[in-house]
Amino acid sequence: MRSVMATKAALPRRIMTTLSPSRLSFAARRPAWAGFDWLLHTLAAAAGMVAVLMLAALVGVLLVSALPSIRMFGASFLVDSQWRPNEMQVPMHGPNGKVLRDADGEIVTRTIPPTFGALPVIYGTTVSSTFSLLLAVPLSLGAAVFLIRIAPRRLGIPVSFLIEFLAAIPSIAYGIWALFVLVPFLQHHLEPALIGWLGRTSGFGWMFRQTVHIGHRTFVLPVAATGRDMLSGSMVLAIMIIPIITAIARDVLRQVPLSQLEGTVALGATWWQSSREMLYFARGGIFGAVMLGLARAAGETMAITMVIGNNNQIVFSLLAPAQTMSSLLATEFSEASLDIHRAALCEVALVLLAMSLAFNVVARRLVVGKNPIRAGAAF
Repeated sequence: MRSVMATKAALPRRIMTTLSPSRLSFAARRPAWAGFDWLLHTLAAAAGMVAVLMLAALVGVLLVSALPSIRMFGASFLVDSQWRPNEMQVPMHGPNGKVLRDADGEIVTRTIPPTFGALPVIYGTTVSSTFSLLLAVPLSLGAAVFLIRIAPRRLGIPVSFLIEFLAAIPSIAYGIWALFVLVPFLQHHLEPALIGWLGRTSGFGWMFRQTVHIGHRTFVLPVAATGRDMLSGSMVLAIMIIPIITAIARDVLRQVPLSQLEGTVALGATWWQSSREMLYFARGGIFGAVMLGLARAAGETMAITMVIGNNNQIVFSLLAPAQTMSSLLATEFSEASLDIHRAALCEVALVLLAMSLAFNVVARRLVVGKNPIRAGAAF
């Protein structure tokens, strides 16, 4: 007892005040505050469930709205290339192959109901997103390596800010710029040059021709250089996802241990070889950044709707107009008058949501990994 009293006497007055019973027994003196712990815990748990409930509600609404289309078309919806929202009258033919006529001489017709197939828009989404990655990934990785290994601090900070600012620009602004700057440049300069250089080269002619079916006849026609095509849509998507991939890849490369780079240099590696090893060490996180960029490119709506041409077809040329799932929803949903048309559009939205969700899950798995503690540092 005396030793305890002596120790307390030897402590400074400031520490004695901090360890005083009046401070240590705050919860005991004010038991009413204990109820707020339960309230805060409940509010935090409810806030965490809001996002999950919103996603579940979104999937549920789309699924219920798309049920008529799912029941009518089944799995053929994903592989059929016809998208016809209106009924069509076609003449009937007899056993001899001639057109049938009634007693008054009028042509006998039959009604073909509307049919919907999402293969052209799935193809357009896949090709435009993939080609945008081919353009954006090398530039993004180069910019990330520049910011981490080359740029001085006084230059790296403002450049990083500008890259993050580009990611915050609305998509409609990118679309307007592409419509008035990128499309005329492609139409009058780049695409005619590509047709002139590669159009007559063996092995590249298929890129500038398209097959058109008119009745029972097939025609191979040259692709017109309009500027509003798959190439312009892919380029504007690449410009939009470069800031996202660059910012995430920069943060991932920043987490590479310095000892990893010093070890490669100590073994005689050049600057390029050590940079390559740094990229290899962070390959999982970089691939996650690429997947997030892919998810952004697949779900982009307004910018690509303004420049891709919005032609629901499958043409292997990048200079031909095309359509993505997002652009189809943006152009047709407000004009859909039939229930089956709206159901088909909701099924397209459901497919797009599933693709974006899969991309984000894979990206988070690669960037964050199995350790949930890294989630706050990676995102």
